[in-house]
Amino acid sequence: MQAARHKRTGAAGASRAGGKIRLEAVFGFLTAVLLVFVLLPIALLLPEIASEELRTQLAEGRLIRAIGVSLASASAATLLAAGFGIPAGYLLAHRNSRASWVFRAVILLPTVLPPVAAGVLLLNVYGPAGPIGVLVSASGWSLVNAFGGVVLAQLFVTIPFVVLTAEASFRTVDPRLEEASETLGQSRGRTFFRIALPLAGYGILAGIALAWMRALGEFGATVVMAYHPHSLPVFLWVALTGEGIRSALPVALVTLLIAILALLLAQSLARAGLARRRRQEAVELRGPAREVAATDSVPGGYPAGRATAPAPGESPIEVDGESAAKSSHPARLLEMHAKYGIEGFELDISLEAGPEVVSLFGPSGAGKSTLLRLVAGLARPDAGKIVLGGTTCLERSAGETVRDVPASGRPIGMVFQQPALFPHLDVARNVLYGVPVNDPGRAELLAELLATTRLDGLERRLPGELSGGQQQRVAVARALARRPRVLLLDEPFSSLDFNMRERLHRDVRRIQRAYGLCVLYVTHDLTDACSLADRLAVISDGRLLQVGPPLMVLRKPATYDVARFVAVRNMIPGVVRASGEGQTLVRCGGLSLSAEVSTFAPGDAVYACIRPEDVVMLKPGRPLLPPADQNVLSGVIVAERLRGPTCSLVLQVGSDPQAPPAELEVELPVRSYESLGVQRSQEWRVSLRRSAIHLVARSDSSGRGDAALGASASRGALEVRIL
Repeated sequence: MQAARHKRTGAAGASRAGGKIRLEAVFGFLTAVLLVFVLLPIALLLPEIASEELRTQLAEGRLIRAIGVSLASASAATLLAAGFGIPAGYLLAHRNSRASWVFRAVILLPTVLPPVAAGVLLLNVYGPAGPIGVLVSASGWSLVNAFGGVVLAQLFVTIPFVVLTAEASFRTVDPRLEEASETLGQSRGRTFFRIALPLAGYGILAGIALAWMRALGEFGATVVMAYHPHSLPVFLWVALTGEGIRSALPVALVTLLIAILALLLAQSLARAGLARRRRQEAVELRGPAREVAATDSVPGGYPAGRATAPAPGESPIEVDGESAAKSSHPARLLEMHAKYGIEGFELDISLEAGPEVVSLFGPSGAGKSTLLRLVAGLARPDAGKIVLGGTTCLERSAGETVRDVPASGRPIGMVFQQPALFPHLDVARNVLYGVPVNDPGRAELLAELLATTRLDGLERRLPGELSGGQQQRVAVARALARRPRVLLLDEPFSSLDFNMRERLHRDVRRIQRAYGLCVLYVTHDLTDACSLADRLAVISDGRLLQVGPPLMVLRKPATYDVARFVAVRNMIPGVVRASGEGQTLVRCGGLSLSAEVSTFAPGDAVYACIRPEDVVMLKPGRPLLPPADQNVLSGVIVAERLRGPTCSLVLQVGSDPQAPPAELEVELPVRSYESLGVQRSQEWRVSLRRSAIHLVARSDSSGRGDAALGASASRGALEVRIL
């Protein structure tokens, strides 16, 4: 049976192989027919050409003149097409409006319009009776039967090739590269010539070569618009209709040779572009440079105008009630109030910051990156005011803009989520991109920034030769080269591993202190937000919910949403029963909790928020230690689950037999789990200090009402630690 199965399998494989061979044979035959169809007229051309006829035509000069007219007119038409078509292609690549679709359709018309019809349309406008032709004739010029008419006809049919290839090429350029260029002080024009055009250059050149070949072979529109002087296609037609095919064959040979040369030129451009891509791929395959160890030292000797770290003992200043180090910068490096709405999303935020790190933390879609783009000038608010380093960069109200400094003129540096390094520039030129070429301190500045960001020795490497962390450090150095007052970090470390993020956090903190910067750091990772921030700003749905020192926000969230965002998973719904004598009593289903005095009155619906690290799991036999053990709960383990280095336990707690017990989740290290012998006992006690219980208002907006109190309490969860 097994042999029969192998036999059937082998037969099926042979059948498939046979089918593949037959298919390739059929396709090969069809391809050969196609090649013969194309090559046969060319192959039979040479034997039919009379060398004497060719010498005669060359001696008479008519063929030479036709070649000259075609080469000159095709080149002139292509240059005009490039001059008008490249800007049009750029606009089409950056616009997606209905007008752009209409414009694209109009541009495509010459490609589907019969050439003779195109000539008739041109003649109707630029001919002796046409509106523009009349004006040209009045000045003593004529476009009909003139070199200008040849150029006009060729321009009409070649424009689409330049516009469409330019659009496609510009679309391959990452828009973040252009935004990065603008934040580095470059105008839109300089960004176009330094970034967009070089990166799209090979595609555009290929389109120009294609347009030139199309102009060289244009006949229909040319013969209608300008029969004289003869272009090469028109001369070929005259020779064929006037003297027969024997006279036309030499002209066809010359046309064929020019076409071959044009194809070779186009192929060389295509190969240059392909070689460039392969070089870039080879650079990436070569691997990144080795990461060097982090250091906390900061090189001295900053260029003039750069702020240094505050001296020890310098008196602090108050920023929104928080302490911030005083520097040579103004107390407020950032003051903003902005309203911005788009497609159902509305942002309304007021924020002030000094020389400090403010982490903008919140869920995806909260408006964090939008806020940064408003500060950078990459987006325009509907109303508001933005002051950076004491300079008003934007002021707009009631739809009227009083002042609007573009991104290139704002004292900011921005680092995007992806490094957005310019791939055609090495590290040194990337870092110095925003520094004027005539700046005498360029070399000193480069050396300082490379040392500050630990990039020494990598200045001649291309971005593809760097690791992810090195690329982000290049982006930071590039942003610092502008001597910004405000540094904007839009989740730049989210794609890096934990160790690299920690290292870059130290770099950013070191640089912020050395340069006295205001840093706005966007992240949706709570650990990142807290490890880097002087102040934590929680944002959701375009609103700032709470701003303060990270520890304050973590321990005393202002609202249910803030508590949920900062990972206070222990939120038990309850009702305040009494308040006074240094404590507030809260009834949470079957639990009674004693919290510190709060602003809530008896009868208020609240959530008891307890951070996991503030809950203590009591060892068996441990005596209670009042007043530390103000809330002691007893529970029974009903579930266990191993989660790698930690163990998750589920306890049912509750002292009221009339109410359903609450399920409390306990997560502790495996080592503690084993040392306590949790598996040998099911009954445990947990302790909560009054100061560890923070109360926030409970309302319908949180999705939990008084009617659901019992069910919610039964689903409450606590994470605890071992004491």
